[in-house]
Amino acid sequence: MKRTAAVLVALLAPSFHAVAADIVSPPPMAPPSPVVAANFDWSGFYVGALGGYHWSQADPNSFRIVEDELSVDNWLGGAFVGANYQFGNNLLIGLEGEFDYLGGSGMQPLDVVIANKIETAEGELELGWGGSLRARFGYGFEKTMLYATGGGEVVSGRVKGSFGGKSIDTKTRELYGWTVGAGLEHAFTDNIFARAEYRYTYFPKVHHSFHWDKDFSMTASQNRVQVGLGYKF
Repeated sequence: MKRTAAVLVALLAPSFHAVAADIVSPPPMAPPSPVVAANFDWSGFYVGALGGYHWSQADPNSFRIVEDELSVDNWLGGAFVGANYQFGNNLLIGLEGEFDYLGGSGMQPLDVVIANKIETAEGELELGWGGSLRARFGYGFEKTMLYATGGGEVVSGRVKGSFGGKSIDTKTRELYGWTVGAGLEHAFTDNIFARAEYRYTYFPKVHHSFHWDKDFSMTASQNRVQVGLGYKF
């Protein structure tokens, strides 16, 4: 009997050791969760510099001026500052201010009425410092954002020339108008981004009295394309 019990213990001992090892062994560790990259957020303040090209026209309105368009196209440069807020659905709103300088001027022929005859004279459109304050509405595709923009714009301008001994000179004055446009921005890092933008601006009629035409007035318009490089805080 004792011999039989000893044989059973010898046969069952390995099984007891295996069960005990299973009881005290720690459970296997779960595999690590995959790292999910955070979505890029356009929210925050930003500043930047810009450069581009503009096509501007002024239309002097006078009974003496027959050919009444003066145009200038040249480079522009400036800076911008603004702030964005991006919602959870990737829609975005923002406010931006811009300050720039518009280069270019040059004399152009004008057809004017002198002594009941049409003669050729000269006129010139000069532009200078300008700026705008605009709202922005956009949609973010990760690090790329499309937006529309619109608001008010001001530019310093001057129309001058002469014909038949009479002077055309409005002196430098501010023209106030509205501007609309659209653009695209892309972020290269969490802070550095670039943009490309197109805008159209219209400046309503401005009156200026001359002794030879008390009702002289002027309207103006502008197309511009510009690129910029910015820093988002």
